[in-house]
Amino acid sequence: MKKKFLIVFCVLTACSALFALVPDFSAVSSAIVSDDDDDEEDSSGEEEENSSEEAGESEEESENQSEESSSDFEEKAEEDPFAKTAPAKKASKQDDDFVQGGSKSVYPDPEEDDFVVEKREKGVVHKHKEPDLAKVVNPTYLYTEASVRSKKLFELYEKDDLVVLEEVNDFYRVEFLGKEGWVPKDDVRLEKWHTYRISIELAGGVGGGGGDFQNFDIIGNYTLKLNVAALQDFVVGVEGRMLSLDTDNLYYGGGIVLRYYIHGLRSRKTRSALTATAGFIGGIEKITDRTRPNGLLSFFGGPYASANLDYFFRVWEYIALGVGGDFTYLKMYGSFKGFDHSEQLFQGGAHLSVMFNVLR
Repeated sequence: MKKKFLIVFCVLTACSALFALVPDFSAVSSAIVSDDDDDEEDSSGEEEENSSEEAGESEEESENQSEESSSDFEEKAEEDPFAKTAPAKKASKQDDDFVQGGSKSVYPDPEEDDFVVEKREKGVVHKHKEPDLAKVVNPTYLYTEASVRSKKLFELYEKDDLVVLEEVNDFYRVEFLGKEGWVPKDDVRLEKWHTYRISIELAGGVGGGGGDFQNFDIIGNYTLKLNVAALQDFVVGVEGRMLSLDTDNLYYGGGIVLRYYIHGLRSRKTRSALTATAGFIGGIEKITDRTRPNGLLSFFGGPYASANLDYFFRVWEYIALGVGGDFTYLKMYGSFKGFDHSEQLFQGGAHLSVMFNVLR
């Protein structure tokens, strides 16, 4: 027992000695932590100083780099034509194609332009040609093709007006209500104004005048013309004319006619015409004398010239109505009691006329 007690005592004494020799780990760890904090503060201060220095250096480097990049960009912009913010360069007239008087033409010659689909004949100026009119005389249809077996677009009633675009065989290509189609020729009648080969014109009007004649207040002027077409717009013919002074004197005669249908004053149904005539006219003149209060009869006549401006409106294919003004100069000669006598007359007035187209 004593031996066991001694052994236990010795073991306990050794353990207590060992615990006394072992250092305090909590203190050591706190010391280590404090040392680490000091080191971190020192290192953070140094890092802040280094970072501030590096930031200053980086700012200087960025400024240098921006200056270098701007200079490089300007150099590249001068070299790169596609740069968006390239510096403005003063263009010269030789370099700018859009400056008038430049070395290059903005609008190329049509003959040299490869993008023109069809080239026109050089020097030929286009003139507008007014289309003809046609009136429906028999109820029919507007066909899609030049055949009565094709599809029908519209019904056409009598007296419908159609615009004629083309003539092919027995059909007209026409425009009606914004649509184009074909119609048989037998069902329509052209409303085109033709300068007919032969036409008869009857005109009558009144006016006033002046001159050596003293025995009239109203002048009646009546003509009957036979016109023959020479060209498309020129007509020649002959006329018979009567001229009345009041109610007691009547002169009659005739002459030649030259008419021109004015090209710029026309439409589908109207024409304007300038007419010039010249001829001879005469009649019996009643001359009063003191010895013979009933008067003496003497032939009195001479040349005349007249100019008319007429406006004709086509009411039917063979009939046209006209209104116009005229001016007539007349120089008449006669003899009375052994000596010659002459008088002249200036007459102006207005007239109405009707023209009958005889032969196309």
